[in-house]
Amino acid sequence: MIARLVVAGALLFGAVPAAAAPRVLIFHHATGFVHDSIPQGVAAVEAMARAQGLEPVASDDPAVFDTPLTDVAAVVLVSTTTDSKRPESEWFTGTRRTVLQRYVEDGGGVVAIHAAADSHYGWPWYARLIGGRFARHPQGTPEAAVSRTAHRHAATATLPTAFRIADEWYWFNDLSPDLDHLLTVDPQSIGSSEVNPKPLAWAHRVGKGRVFYTGLGHRRESWSDARVLAHVAGGLGWATGRAKAPAMVVIDDEGTRVRQPVPHGNIGMSTAWRITDKVPGRTMEFRRRTLDRGAAIGLHPIAHDEVYHVVSGEGDVTSDGVTRRVGAGTTVYLYDGAVVGIAQRGTKPLALIVSYPLAAEQGRD
Repeated sequence: MIARLVVAGALLFGAVPAAAAPRVLIFHHATGFVHDSIPQGVAAVEAMARAQGLEPVASDDPAVFDTPLTDVAAVVLVSTTTDSKRPESEWFTGTRRTVLQRYVEDGGGVVAIHAAADSHYGWPWYARLIGGRFARHPQGTPEAAVSRTAHRHAATATLPTAFRIADEWYWFNDLSPDLDHLLTVDPQSIGSSEVNPKPLAWAHRVGKGRVFYTGLGHRRESWSDARVLAHVAGGLGWATGRAKAPAMVVIDDEGTRVRQPVPHGNIGMSTAWRITDKVPGRTMEFRRRTLDRGAAIGLHPIAHDEVYHVVSGEGDVTSDGVTRRVGAGTTVYLYDGAVVGIAQRGTKPLALIVSYPLAAEQGRD
């Protein structure tokens, strides 16, 4: 499953000839708590690297940092813990510290995953590299509500605006002030009394280097979740400088057309175009629907404002018991909380465009 999901993502980054492939060092040494998801995480990142035209090199030997990192596009730290109570558990010491620091500050990329933040408490620069320090985590791996706070970053461009996912949720200390926050988690969604969203993933620059961190990835199941794979693959692409946010998306609506019953009551048939489904990182829904003669979108409550724009034909729009006849060129603004519906009238099919904020969409047809 991993290979199928991440190979498709190669299109985002472009094909790279094998002969020109720089390396990705996937480092997974742990002397603190050893996560049983590390093998799955390593395998997933190896597949991502190959899909992006990079050569993955996995190692748990700290000696790889004894000499300068040459031809390395990124260093990926997969839950590389140390023990905060045992300074001797730290492997970045002496020359190894210098090697990593020079690599990053001279322009190298770093992808830090989950427990990479729970590491090297005796090295202040490491906390600056990651962007913060692990402080604690609530018990277990409950499902939590996650929100996307950056829409065009490569690590979040294909993620939903809001979603729920199970993981071990890290809270942090000493967060750097220059972080570009990508994802946050709602602590109240896991039973906490804390109100403010907690940072979950971010990106920032250290010297000339790019550093991406995500708190996701504790569970073995995380590495078969398409959202986690897309998130980390995007972070890797950003850290190596290969991923670019799209300037625009041009959609051929023929590829989005489907013939289906009318939603909310199934009164008749319609042709629907789910146009913005083709847009990574979309925040607005924009659909076109043509209602056949006699078809109607049944009365239903809406949890957000909606806009109907009639392209052709005639119909009756109802909102909270009030009905108005509409025709070509008419735009109707419908308010959050109303009970609305629209029915085709006359001899011609009713073609309309429907738009609403995607963040409020919950299980719509």
